[in-house]
Amino acid sequence: MLHRNARLVVAALGLTGATHADADAQPARGVSATPPWHLSAIQVAAQCRQRVAETKRRIDGLLARPLATQTFANTLRPVEDEFGSFANGTAALGFLQSVATDKAVRDSSTACNQAVANYTVELYADPRLYAAANRARAETLGAVDHALVGRYVESARHGGAALDSATRARTTALLQRVNDLGRAFLLALGADSSTIAVADSEIAGLPAAFVAGLAKQNGAYVVPVNESTLGVFMRNDASSATRRRFYRTYMQRGGTANLERLRSAVAMRDTLARLFGFPTWAAYQLDTKVAKTPERAMAFIRRIDDGLMPKARAELARLEPLAASDHLDHPIAIWDVAYYTEQLRRAQYTLNSEEVRQYFPVDHVISSVLDIYHELFGLDFTPAASPVVWAPGVREFSVRDAATHRALGTIYLDLFPRPDKYDHFACFALASARRSASGAPDLPVQAIVGNWPAPSGGQPSLLSHSDVETFFHEFGHAVAGITDASPYYTTGTNNLRQDFTEALSQMLENWMWQPAVMKRVSHHATTGQPLPDSLITRMIALKHFRDGTRGTTQAFYASYDLALHTSGPQVDPLALWKRMYPELTPLDDVDGTLGPASFGHLMLGYDAGYYGYLWSKVYAQDLFTRFEKSGVMDVATGRAYRREILAPAAMREPDALLQRFLGRPLSYEAFFREMGLP
Repeated sequence: MLHRNARLVVAALGLTGATHADADAQPARGVSATPPWHLSAIQVAAQCRQRVAETKRRIDGLLARPLATQTFANTLRPVEDEFGSFANGTAALGFLQSVATDKAVRDSSTACNQAVANYTVELYADPRLYAAANRARAETLGAVDHALVGRYVESARHGGAALDSATRARTTALLQRVNDLGRAFLLALGADSSTIAVADSEIAGLPAAFVAGLAKQNGAYVVPVNESTLGVFMRNDASSATRRRFYRTYMQRGGTANLERLRSAVAMRDTLARLFGFPTWAAYQLDTKVAKTPERAMAFIRRIDDGLMPKARAELARLEPLAASDHLDHPIAIWDVAYYTEQLRRAQYTLNSEEVRQYFPVDHVISSVLDIYHELFGLDFTPAASPVVWAPGVREFSVRDAATHRALGTIYLDLFPRPDKYDHFACFALASARRSASGAPDLPVQAIVGNWPAPSGGQPSLLSHSDVETFFHEFGHAVAGITDASPYYTTGTNNLRQDFTEALSQMLENWMWQPAVMKRVSHHATTGQPLPDSLITRMIALKHFRDGTRGTTQAFYASYDLALHTSGPQVDPLALWKRMYPELTPLDDVDGTLGPASFGHLMLGYDAGYYGYLWSKVYAQDLFTRFEKSGVMDVATGRAYRREILAPAAMREPDALLQRFLGRPLSYEAFFREMGLP
């Protein structure tokens, strides 16, 4: 997942390529030469206040120029220069909210995010900006400059700049309040430290290394309930009752306070949409996306759900004999699916997930993934000799072009859980590629933040194949940011159309199912051997086994999100969840759970946008068809993908990017084939 900061709720978006000039030995303008990782809370606050105040003063001065004298060159281009510098200069300060080890720093970072988001909302609601962008649009400009102007017009219109002053003041206040609710929602999830107590009699089936890493209290094991423990526990714990307790606890994260935050945000979004002239928040949001309308997105999602529901039910039916032999005293429930799927793997495919994990020690996975990206896209990754990082264990890599040795940027890896750390897996842009009017570049900085199982008992961290696939996906986001060739922040990778942005990494997930690549990434923790052919064959045979269950679950999330944002201001998020879940998936929801309270995407910038994961996969699978023909490690195709898809970023629209790479318009054929749909 590409993490979308709250300040980008109304961000400008873009059209045709540009390239960086040599950036070696040039300071990164807008980004501190010394990263802010060890600033105190007071210093974070001071730097943030200074950035906001200076940017506001400078942009106000530019927009104060008489409209009749304004041009792209003397007004909108300098505004973009100031805003890009501001965005890059505050991104790392705001990132500390998700990763800092000190609560005071996290709190200060949260306040910084609020100040940045509030100023961004004010900027895009400024009628002077809207007027300047519309005036510049009448000029004869180059393609990239024209794209930049178009994104400013679009974002200012969506920010309320065309409204009367009273309505504009109201929409600005509401947008800022929604941003505040989103931050509080996500902080509550990050601060959640739920655990369950598990007796000796309930740990049967759990891997010994996992149990060894658990603390004991009052004679019971204390199991943290979070993303890093979810998969291992649900696949392996033999007690259905214990799995149910774990699942219920996991789905109660965020609590009723987050439900109330979501309910308030949905009501405010509905009011905002109507003030902006749209019937629903979904209609407002999709107006600037590829899908364009909620009806089109919903029809697409419904086709997937209807097509996959029979497959999902058949998958559950295949698990029933295993449950019966286990004397399960109730129909298979959601907390049983992962466990009996694992039993099926072992019984019918002689595939043990714990056996597979032995082939994926963390260090080898990281080094081999970097090596693949080096070969395919022509990038060199060099570990920092003296890394400057925000927490122990974080890794830092400098990135250069392999052919020219030109500096391209920096990638950080923060992959293991810590208290109060961001609790999902995502790629954060800490600085985006851009070039100031004076020619000074900002080199992109990307951070991949995750929660893999931590090493324990003297043993290395071992990953599931799914973990490896996720890392390959997120590293794709980081590389997209690093190879972004836009001269402007606003036409860069951060501002790709949201229902296309995941395509760039979803396409790369296919590599983790190619036998030669699977061998390359694997290295048995004891023997050093790669995955044997027989094991790869069994893994691939099972690749699509749970497509029905997984696909209907994704369709549910997307449908729920769209329904939530088309149902008016009085909708009850939890009641809607409880009603839709059994309609769109083959299972019932669980009593006592609070599903929407931990559905972070709804408050992370993916509101009325979750459908984009499935929508963008259409582009992903179609893009992959060229690699299928040439070979997944074909260097010429990899360089073409970097040049024609990654480098242009948001300077061109998604359909134009795809047409250029494939030489034809978008086709849905590869997507529906991958999903197993006619």
